[in-house]
Amino acid sequence: MRFLTFFILIFSLTGTVWSMWLSSELKNEELKLNNIKNKIIAIDEKIRLIDAEWSFITNAKNIEYLNNKYLKLKPVPLKDISFIKTNNEILSEKLVNSNYVSREIN
Repeated sequence: MRFLTFFILIFSLTGTVWSMWLSSELKNEELKLNNIKNKIIAIDEKIRLIDAEWSFITNAKNIEYLNNKYLKLKPVPLKDISFIKTNNEILSEKLVNSNYVSREIN
């Protein structure tokens, strides 16, 4: 009978200590989780603010205003840019002009 009482007492104390430790660990993990959630919310707010700023900056009227204030660029008529070649066309002309021969690797 004493052995059974001793076993129940040890088991109860061990269970109590374990449940208190587990409760403490869970509270710590919840605090970490709340900190992470708060950081995610702060980052989302920053992203939304940056998106709003970017949409304002890239607005056509704002780009025109910045151009007129700082750069003073003039639009190029479409007939003037017909001579401009893209990088792919320039590269292909260089390859044709240099008689480039591709070789297969055996």
